[in-house]
Amino acid sequence: MSEILEKLLAPLPDIRDIPVVEAKLIIGFRLAVIASKNSCDCGDQLADRLGGTLAATRILILAETIGFAWSEPFQIGRPCCPQVSPDELWLLAAVRMAATGNRPAFDSLSCEMLGDSERERIYNDLRNFVAAYTGKTDGSRWLARY
Repeated sequence: MSEILEKLLAPLPDIRDIPVVEAKLIIGFRLAVIASKNSCDCGDQLADRLGGTLAATRILILAETIGFAWSEPFQIGRPCCPQVSPDELWLLAAVRMAATGNRPAFDSLSCEMLGDSERERIYNDLRNFVAAYTGKTDGSRWLARY
């Protein structure tokens, strides 16, 4: 029980203290959510940040999928906010699991929040994004810390 309490009381990480590849993902996801909510075209900015138009398109699709599937608003920070939200931490963990093909861990992480069909769609969209972002599906760039 004390392990759970320690995790709950731990401060949320600063985006400047996490690996660059993860920080780029969070900022890119924040931009994608803002763009989709405001009908803005941020494709060029996302492509620059994520390394190509395919990765930019896939993160826009992922943001939309998560937005529809999440029962409550998915909490993201403003693009300039240094603090990483709990939902953004979930996103990083989910990307890591999809990148390594660890579907059971993803299901375990998400089963209380998402139904079967929502998990299936999000997992597939995560895999598609990772493939576009890394240029491969082995997930070696996502094995950084956690």
